[in-house]
Amino acid sequence: MHTQIGTIISLNIPQVGAQLPFLGFDFLLIDLEHGSVSDETINALVLAKPAGFKILIRLEEITEKCIKHALDIGADGIIAPRVESLAEVQMMIDYAYYPPVGKRSVGFTLANNYGINQQYTTAFKPLILPQVESVKGVEIAADIIALDKVDGIFAGPYDLSMSLGVPGQFDTGVFIRAYETVRSACKKENKLFATFAVNTEAALLEVKKGADMIVTGIDANLFLHMYAGIIKQVKQ
Repeated sequence: MHTQIGTIISLNIPQVGAQLPFLGFDFLLIDLEHGSVSDETINALVLAKPAGFKILIRLEEITEKCIKHALDIGADGIIAPRVESLAEVQMMIDYAYYPPVGKRSVGFTLANNYGINQQYTTAFKPLILPQVESVKGVEIAADIIALDKVDGIFAGPYDLSMSLGVPGQFDTGVFIRAYETVRSACKKENKLFATFAVNTEAALLEVKKGADMIVTGIDANLFLHMYAGIIKQVKQ
């Protein structure tokens, strides 16, 4: 498949987020770990998205409540932050899948059209992407990606560089070795390698390297940089 390109939603501006699929993005990553996105905004984005477009939610934390709520509200998949144990990954699987595979309970929610979509419980296959962004996560990356219901790994470059003691230094040997360890583990299992690219140049490099999913841009950051550029040019 071609590289899927997404961007991060962290603000309650559904009027803007709902337009992004039609600009050519393949998916949205709604950030509940660091962002402040309301259920109402997520509802609006889910209802507005065209067929085939994916909405992923990065969980606030890895708990039964957060996993079930993200999927009940209509997400196509979940990303779990700072995964450092197989037990955390198993929890993602358990509460993303209905029995007999998992332990997810059935309710009338937006995900199943409030009970109208009778096939949802058997047909829905959630995208499960544990996020590896620490030394400990890299150490178990091969074990994570080997689990049957795990679709891939989301490599978090910023926190990984912090964990390695080289914050933001993505060209250092220690970072590159750890980062490529995750990529190689995904490739070996023929599963998705997803990551964040800080800018267009970094995104293009990841495309060349064959990354399956790339997230680039954060709404709040993009707005502020654009406003800063405008005022700088006008006042000069």
